[in-house]
Amino acid sequence: MLYFIVLIIRCNVGMNKTKARSEHIRKRAKIEEKYSWDRMSDADGERQSHSTRALIASVVVLAIFTLYLFKLYEVQVSSHEYYATKSDSNRIRIRPIPATRGNIFDRNGEILARNITTFDLIVKKEKISDYDLFISKVKKIIPVSETQIKNLEIQYRNKRIRDITLLEDITMEEYSKISVDKHALPEIELGIRSRREYLYPYSTSHVLGYTGSISDSDVFSGVINIQEGMTEVGKLGIERFYQNILSGESGFEKLETDALGEIIKTVETKDSKRGDDVYLTIDIELQNYAYEQIKDKEGSIIVMDPNNGDILAFISAPGYDLNLFTKSISTENYNKLIKDKRKPFINRGINGQYPPGSTLKPFVGLIALEENIINEKKLVNCSGAYNLKNHKRPFRCWKKEGHGPSDLSYSLTQSCDVFFYRVAELTGIDTISENLYKYGFGQKTYLDLYNESSGLIPDRDWKYKQKQEPWYPGETLNVGIGQGYFLATPMQLTLATASLATGGKTYVPHLLHKSIDTKTGEKLPYQFTKNEFTTPYPDMNKLDIVHHAMWRVTNENGVGTASNMKRIKGLEFAGKTGTAQVYNLDTGKSDKKILQDHALFISYAPFDKPEIVVTVIVEHGGSGSTTAAPIARDIIEFYFNKNMRVSSND
Repeated sequence: MLYFIVLIIRCNVGMNKTKARSEHIRKRAKIEEKYSWDRMSDADGERQSHSTRALIASVVVLAIFTLYLFKLYEVQVSSHEYYATKSDSNRIRIRPIPATRGNIFDRNGEILARNITTFDLIVKKEKISDYDLFISKVKKIIPVSETQIKNLEIQYRNKRIRDITLLEDITMEEYSKISVDKHALPEIELGIRSRREYLYPYSTSHVLGYTGSISDSDVFSGVINIQEGMTEVGKLGIERFYQNILSGESGFEKLETDALGEIIKTVETKDSKRGDDVYLTIDIELQNYAYEQIKDKEGSIIVMDPNNGDILAFISAPGYDLNLFTKSISTENYNKLIKDKRKPFINRGINGQYPPGSTLKPFVGLIALEENIINEKKLVNCSGAYNLKNHKRPFRCWKKEGHGPSDLSYSLTQSCDVFFYRVAELTGIDTISENLYKYGFGQKTYLDLYNESSGLIPDRDWKYKQKQEPWYPGETLNVGIGQGYFLATPMQLTLATASLATGGKTYVPHLLHKSIDTKTGEKLPYQFTKNEFTTPYPDMNKLDIVHHAMWRVTNENGVGTASNMKRIKGLEFAGKTGTAQVYNLDTGKSDKKILQDHALFISYAPFDKPEIVVTVIVEHGGSGSTTAAPIARDIIEFYFNKNMRVSSND
């Protein structure tokens, strides 16, 4: 019984399975009919699809690999140098090593400008991540004014400056006090700096000039070679003119750094080359002596060797302290200099433009002689004034009672104005202006200092361009005695006098004596023979007339306007006094210094064989014979006494 029950159960289960399978087959048939799965189950089709996909994948991989090989070739071969440099720039830092500036000496080896080591409180720019935060920290540990804050910002904005200087020239004691609060500003450090020092800052101020921080005008000047690491350049004077000689050549350090920018090691070092030493033609003893004669006045003194163009002394008074500019000059000190009524910043030697007064008369007289307008015997009667036709007012002579009948020699000796009024009228402005150029007037002398003024030789064309007016005959008379529109610099008067003294063959004035390469020791002397200044004198006898008259000025007692000076033992010199009118003589003299005449004197010594030319101009000094001439006389005596001492020592 049990057997039959089991058999029945198994039959039911089998029937259920058969029924379920039939249902599954039926459903599958419907799905295949709907989605065409019959194609998907095609073995050939599936193999073809796999092959296509494999081919596409292979092409993509091959393209990527080819591109990789191309870039690898570019990096390793064709553009290796570029990528190597770029890689090194991330790893290697270049730190410039500024060159030490060359020294400046006088002609005898006396040092005038040198470098001294000082300490500055600095912060390297790369350590400043937030400038405003940096400034707030600075204010907490260092007392700074608004002017100093502005200066710090200028330094920060200037891409050429790598280190910001907080304090200049500090002592170790000052640094120790600041270091107590270093935790508030850990970026600060003590920097070593080479600073310029001028040993004779007042007497040499307009010769040497000074150095200062590089500005945009320096970069775009076209005359300065700006190097990496250079922070200062010459601003004025010799420091500026010979900047590229004095500056030397910067070196560098290649430093390997880690990912944080910290220095690991020095990879390569190239030492800087110190700038060449420059020797000037200046004799500092003579320079200082000359400065003492005029330091309390305003004016200029120039001493020149006419036989080679050497400038032995070059004074512009008043001078100023050059050492104020070797570190950032305070606003107070700068404003004091700017507002000084004596105008110490003006280089009167090359920028002071003055009516030459009677110092022009030797040249006017020589022009009239050479043009055969007069001869040495030509007489003009001086009654104290000269009447010009169709001119209401007379042209007065400095001597009210007049000089009587006067020839050229006597008129030069006595500085008779009436004689030269007449000579100027006869010669005419066209001839006078044309010939004065050959003596160096109306043009730069090309002394080795920048920004030299050209003076002025007035003529018809100049006046019409400037004033849209014709030239009047009375203006020619004024030019004849060195007045009116005519202007000359002390340097021009010196060169013109050198031309007279040497018979027309002198040299372009210069301050450079030689330079010495500090690495090789090679000396490079200035080649003065390549720079002649020649003035043709067709008849030397006519020149001798002027020479003799200038001798009489200083040596003929009771006649020469400068003959009352004490004689120099064993030495005779020639000269010409001048008094440049500041305001109209007809209004009378004034006690106000600003309205007093300028005093001038040109000279050369010894008379028979000139070795030096001395020019002196004292602004508002009154008479040339009483103010300027005695100064020149003392300088001449000092020069020759010094040379005698040197000779006896040798």
